[in-house]
Parts: sequence; C-alpha cells; structure tokens
Amino acid sequence: MKTAEKRIFFRPGDLVAILLVLVLAAGLLWAFLAAGRGRVAEISVNGDVVAELPLSKDAVYPIQTNDHHLTVHIENGEVFVTDASCPDKVCEHTGRVSAKGASILCAVARVSVRVVGGGESDADYTAG
Repeated sequence: MKTAEKRIFFRPGDLVAILLVLVLAAGLLWAFLAAGRGRVAEISVNGDVVAELPLSKDAVYPIQTNDHHLTVHIENGEVFVTDASCPDKVCEHTGRVSAKGASILCAVARVSVRVVGGGESDADYTAG
C-alpha cells in the first residue's frame, strides 16, 4: 500500500507570480484610465492650424479647400467628420474620436483633426 502524499496546490513561488501579475494588471488599468479624454480638437489644413475647438461645446465647422469640402462636428465630447467630398471617405469612416492623441485625416483635402489636451503639455515624459 502506498502512503498518501500531501498535495500542495500552490507553492510560495506561485503565489509571488500571481501577485506580480495582479500588480502589473492594476498598473496597466490605471495607465489606461489616466490617459483620459482630450479637451480640444485641433484642425489643420495644409499643415497650418486653422481652429482649436473645445470638445465640451457642440459645434459644426465646415472646411473648404481647393476642390474638396468636409464638415467637422463636435458632439457629446467627441469629434467626427461628415459630408466629405473625397472619393474614399476615410475621414468619415474613422468615426467619433475623443482620446488624447487620436486623429482623423483626410489626405485628399489635406485636413487633419487631432485631439489634444488643451492648455497642458502633450509630452508623455519630461526629463529634467
């Protein structure tokens, strides 16, 4: 007859690994939530900033370039493009954006809409 061995489900090293994974997951969740939403939609045409619109106020901003037009909408803290005259309509299909650093591009009309923090540095880190 064999003697019954005591089974150990977790070794001390296993518990340390589980705690490490939980701490890393909590850190990633905090970083994701801290990134937050931007506060301003920065609209550029041909590389020049033509408007900075707050995302807190609903607005409609029509843009006319050489042969193309599009309409930028701000609604419920999100920015999106409608009524673009370009053939591929990539800017329309981008949808609504609100995260800091997100952008909508219309290469044909040379228009970009970028969500920025507004009033604060957009740098990830500051060395000093």
